[in-house]
Amino acid sequence: MMRYTLKSVSLFGLGNVFFALASGWLYWILTDLPNSGKMALFIFLAAIWAWTFSKIDATLVAILAAIAMWASGITQQQMVLSGLGDPFIAFVIAGFMLGGAYKATGVSRHIAGWFAQHSSTVNQLFYLLTTALLILSFAIPSTSARAALLMPVYLAVASATPLPSVRKALAILFPTIIVLSCVTSYLGAGANLITANLITQFSGETITYTQWLILGAPLGISSCYLSTWVILKLFLTQTERTQAFRFQPELQTEQPNARARQLLVVGTTLGLIALWVSEQWHGINPGMVAIGGATFLCLPQIGVFSFKDALKEVEWSLVLFMAATIELSHGLMDSGVVTYALKHLEQTTQSQTNGVVIAMLITIALLSHLVINSRTARAAVLLPILIPIGISAGQPGLLIAFFANAAMGYCLTLPVCAKPVAMFSTGDQDGFSTPDLLRLSAWLLPLHLILLWLIYHFYLWAF
Repeated sequence: MMRYTLKSVSLFGLGNVFFALASGWLYWILTDLPNSGKMALFIFLAAIWAWTFSKIDATLVAILAAIAMWASGITQQQMVLSGLGDPFIAFVIAGFMLGGAYKATGVSRHIAGWFAQHSSTVNQLFYLLTTALLILSFAIPSTSARAALLMPVYLAVASATPLPSVRKALAILFPTIIVLSCVTSYLGAGANLITANLITQFSGETITYTQWLILGAPLGISSCYLSTWVILKLFLTQTERTQAFRFQPELQTEQPNARARQLLVVGTTLGLIALWVSEQWHGINPGMVAIGGATFLCLPQIGVFSFKDALKEVEWSLVLFMAATIELSHGLMDSGVVTYALKHLEQTTQSQTNGVVIAMLITIALLSHLVINSRTARAAVLLPILIPIGISAGQPGLLIAFFANAAMGYCLTLPVCAKPVAMFSTGDQDGFSTPDLLRLSAWLLPLHLILLWLIYHFYLWAF
């Protein structure tokens, strides 16, 4: 007990020191940053401190931070929880509702059983899941859609193991591969389409689906399997990794029309995938598609469970957390923090060699998720600055744009940094915490910097 207390005091003291130093840095060093920008950074760092070093509920911290943004005059009153209207919130709600439908009909047990048949150990299970998630990145052109669809898969597989450590590692694996596999496919994320447009705009070149695949597949595949290896090493012992993976389903009474109910859930899922893939033709918002499919499964006489039961499956605390953190991201952008950072970036790179400039651009792109939480927003805001800097350093505009976008796809340091990460951070005893993500990023972020640097120079040499 004494050891735990001393450790807690040590972490708390370390957090206080970090927060005090960061606050002084904001107000005394960033002299030309507007006061609204200083306050926004102060609020954001305070939230990070609370998420990392305190026992205060993460959702409460996020809401208080959003309120502080309004109280400081950074955002408007009606915007405090405007994130509830964000399309991704529909994905979060629909994902949990679909998970409830999978569980109610027994589809989740079949999914877990399939993985059990093809995985003799926990180690094999993780690599099999990584392969499946990589393939899915070609089928569903949205990280939010993939997160919503894969939530019931995660719940099914996680329920197959009695070890909390394995369940935590699985909770980390799913969003990690979801966000890192985006670079593999031209349609892997909305930011990829923005990048392709900016490549044409700044360099006059056009990148095709095949060219994107040639550039992205080696990077995405190596990144995902490298991350899987790191997760296994960091969060599981050798004994846990080599433990046999067995699935023992709970004995349940077979319900009437069980087969038809399961087919309805699977058919609805396939319908959702078809609508997500064909969005460019019908124009229906992917979030509305997700919530529409989940609601369909609740219809009387048609669906597989009641709407009331479906709503019980939703982690409403997570919904509020997402809404508040979306507002935090808006506050950082509206307060001038991003503009300030880009201005000083241009000044810094002017006196550096070409090799240093490339390393700086990749590093900044890797770290940008800490300030701008939406990957699409990162691409739209940062790439028009990073591409000209790279071109002025004598680098190909296409490669600069592609690898900067790929680096922006790394967003695993905090739950607030990526919507799929927040979605799988359920907050229960089997989920992961902010310290878990910081520990992961302490290894993955420098490894990805090296990986991006090496593959960039390989393509520079090859083409």
